[in-house]
Amino acid sequence: MAKNKEFKAGLYAVVAGVAVAAILVLLTIFAFTTRYTAFAPDKVAQTYVDTIVQTGDGYNAYKNTLVSKNAKYGDFIRNAYMKPYVNDSDDVKQAEFVGTGSDEEAKAIDKVYSTMYDYYVELIKTYGMDDYDTVFSKYFEKLSQVRKDVYGDEYMDTDFMFGAFESNVSTYGKSLTGTQRTFASDNKTVIQEQSTGAYQTMFGKEQDVEVDVLDKNSQKKKTVTEKQLVYKFTTTVKECKALSDDELKAYLADYEARIKSVAESGEAKADKFGLEDTTKEKKILFFNKTENINNKSDMVDAFKKLDCSDSIDAVSKCIVEVTLEDKSVVATQEVYVAKIGNSWYVDDTNADTSALYLAK
Repeated sequence: MAKNKEFKAGLYAVVAGVAVAAILVLLTIFAFTTRYTAFAPDKVAQTYVDTIVQTGDGYNAYKNTLVSKNAKYGDFIRNAYMKPYVNDSDDVKQAEFVGTGSDEEAKAIDKVYSTMYDYYVELIKTYGMDDYDTVFSKYFEKLSQVRKDVYGDEYMDTDFMFGAFESNVSTYGKSLTGTQRTFASDNKTVIQEQSTGAYQTMFGKEQDVEVDVLDKNSQKKKTVTEKQLVYKFTTTVKECKALSDDELKAYLADYEARIKSVAESGEAKADKFGLEDTTKEKKILFFNKTENINNKSDMVDAFKKLDCSDSIDAVSKCIVEVTLEDKSVVATQEVYVAKIGNSWYVDDTNADTSALYLAK
């Protein structure tokens, strides 16, 4: 009679452990590659195009480019374009209504944002975010003056500047996509009205859509079905081809020629605004501490760090197509992505994204 096979618990535990570990590794790899697009050239190119075409948001698309390689994107904007207008010392008085939450403050903010929105749209239509240097330079110069006109003070900080610009970016996006009516948590206060966007008018087809409305009887939110114009953009990488050694050599020479003058422009820009590196005495408890205010150095360094010519290891040319649900093509974008270390970045110095601003 054959003996019963002995159950080897230790062996099965090892096998099960290996299996679980393998699954965890696969899940980690999937999550890693899904979240961190920078490790695949086609993903970087697709994300870059998708960010722009969906809402005209060329501003945030720069987070996928060489601009963000050597410095955080926000720090680059802060140091390269906001420094000349910052005036936030303790001795600079703000308008009395600032921080009160009053109607007067709300009206002032709305006035600044709406005035700057019109100017932002004008800049996008005239220059486009491919020329971010002109857009940022002109925008913050204008904002500084509008702040003085509306608030009647000389104060300016980077939070105020980012708040205005990013609000304008968001409003512009909504003007393209349209908005749905949104209620507050009380289910009766409308905090955003419904609107039809430019892209809906240009590309939408009527479909039944569930929307929230205010019920006249209960004065509460309810959901109904109504006809709306609906569209959907899909971005697809049709081709992504690595440049040969000879092509790469020629490309890097062209890139260096494009970026050098920009990278070296920081000092002249700083001098134009009269920026200097200074120190300030700051009292902490019973001690005086010397604080460095590196306005000029920060601006010079911000532009200098744009030059990645000594770091690029490879370049791929990607063709990204934007289609509607019926597969009709509304835009085709050529994108060059550069590899530095293990990450890929869009070469923004060699991009013309005007075709992605479909409402222009």
